[in-house]
Amino acid sequence: MRISSQVFFQRNTQSVFNNQSELSEKNIHLSTQKRVINGSDDAVAIATIQRLKQDLSMADQHVQNGEMAETANALESISLAQSTNILQRMRELMVSSGNATYSADGREAIATELKHLREELIGVANTKDGNSQYIFSGFEVDTLPFQKNEFGTIEYHGDEGDTSYQIGPGVTIQGNDPGSAIFMQVPEGNGSFVAEANPNNSGSGVLDVASIIDSKVASQFPDQDYNISISETLPVGTKKYSVYSTAEQSVTGSASIKISKVDLTDANIGSVNPNSVYPAAGSDVSIDFVATLVPGEFEVRINNQSSLPSIYNANNPQQEITVNGISIEVSGMPSNGDQYKMTKYIEPTTYEEGQSIEFNGIKTKLKGQVNEFDSFSLRQSGTKDIFSTIQDAIDALMMPGDDNGPTAQREMRLDTVRHQIDNTMQNVSTVVTSVGARRRTIINQHESTLDFKLTNQKTLSNLEDLDMASAISEFKMQMSLLEITQQTFMQMQSLSLFKLL
Repeated sequence: MRISSQVFFQRNTQSVFNNQSELSEKNIHLSTQKRVINGSDDAVAIATIQRLKQDLSMADQHVQNGEMAETANALESISLAQSTNILQRMRELMVSSGNATYSADGREAIATELKHLREELIGVANTKDGNSQYIFSGFEVDTLPFQKNEFGTIEYHGDEGDTSYQIGPGVTIQGNDPGSAIFMQVPEGNGSFVAEANPNNSGSGVLDVASIIDSKVASQFPDQDYNISISETLPVGTKKYSVYSTAEQSVTGSASIKISKVDLTDANIGSVNPNSVYPAAGSDVSIDFVATLVPGEFEVRINNQSSLPSIYNANNPQQEITVNGISIEVSGMPSNGDQYKMTKYIEPTTYEEGQSIEFNGIKTKLKGQVNEFDSFSLRQSGTKDIFSTIQDAIDALMMPGDDNGPTAQREMRLDTVRHQIDNTMQNVSTVVTSVGARRRTIINQHESTLDFKLTNQKTLSNLEDLDMASAISEFKMQMSLLEITQQTFMQMQSLSLFKLL
């Protein structure tokens, strides 16, 4: 078969082009040092390579997130340590302030230091990170979390959220804690009860905060507050205590009541307290509010005995109403027909210095000199912020008077503050433990991610990296082949029969 000059030219040109293309592709592989660049290089390996690269990219993001989470938790850890130091100093001051030998000037000096410590604690609670974001404000990182209102009370303006970071497949780590859980939601008293003395007490009696000794029995009296009232009976000078409580029976109003004192020597006590000097434990007395014709004014009836002419006026912040020897403190707005129940849990019992008082599954202790009509209350613990608690301590230290009544009042209030400082420290300790656990998780996950990356990088290298020695040899061979093809083409082009004439 005859081959025309045109076909011959095309075939040789195509051969040169093919060799040039092969050389160019090998050059690209050499420059990138990659064996697989396109799907055509290895159709099976390319899918695995793409997946491995995605996994490595995600691992890099997890490492970056872990670094951010570690920075956030490390800063919180430092702030919590600062809080602990401040709270520890506050506690030391509470212990020392219980010394009855302190003068008014000494107490004022402690109060002054507490003011500075309170401001310092507010500053720590408002800590900002390197991005000027508040670490204890939940999701509201640009909002100052702890702010003073017009009355000087600290309010929380953050929320209950927390930032989180994904530091591994299915592993999300918390980056901060809302300050409300640390500084605002502090259990009062010992976490079960708060002991308080009537401000009108004249004796030096101090009531310890109650502890639960039988949880099964105590659980039968949920949310129950108690009053311990002191009476004096014959023979003269004999002090007796009784334990009472009040509870809502049928109430639609918003009044709050509590027993302030019970005078068992009142000539008419029998009309409101049928068992008189020795009432039966567990017996009840009703307390009713009956509206008068004047808006906001109510007649108080105890065991259906009227308080008239004494009237409760809801426009006054707080009043003491006495009916035949039983006195109650009332505040708020009742509704007509509201009824409360007064229950006696311990009948009048002779008081002995430092004796334990046990009832309803709880135990407390009353010590010091008690006087007639002194009273104490045990109320269920709620929650309170540490900033208000420290202000309570400052106010207690600044109370005037060194007589029995003010001294006992101050001692009980400062003891309550000490308990609440302990509770705040427990809050902080709980979060410190959580932060420590999170930081360990971050470290462990970081190491796991690095191991994962190393394994995948080795696998990826085996699949896509180029054997440079072999590739260079092939490149040189391809270059030689191209040169031979080009030379052959040039020589064949120069052939002609006319040159033989």
